[in-house]
Amino acid sequence: MSRSSPLEVCARCEMFKPSSEMTNVYARGTEGQVVCLRLCRACANPHLTYIAARWPTIKPLDAGRYLSASLALALVILNVIFGAVIGGSLGFGVALSGILVGAGMLTAVAVSCIQSS
Repeated sequence: MSRSSPLEVCARCEMFKPSSEMTNVYARGTEGQVVCLRLCRACANPHLTYIAARWPTIKPLDAGRYLSASLALALVILNVIFGAVIGGSLGFGVALSGILVGAGMLTAVAVSCIQSS
């Protein structure tokens, strides 16, 4: 960089660059007026960079969580099937109450397991 070339601030990256590297780019402002922006070569002609991605890491689950999730799923499925066999609003009420009672029981088991560990 020479001392004879004055420095200017790029309108996009806000870095000081020599005036010889700056270009005029015309854009329309928020009020609809044409505005002249002084951009450096890197900002005026950007190059896309592709970043290699990887699969997200999955947190390992312990056996207790698998067991409680499978028990909850089995309880919900059995209550829904039992409610469908009974049918009507009575079956819906039985299934809903069974799901709520089972959820309460599973919550109690989970709390006791957490307190004991």
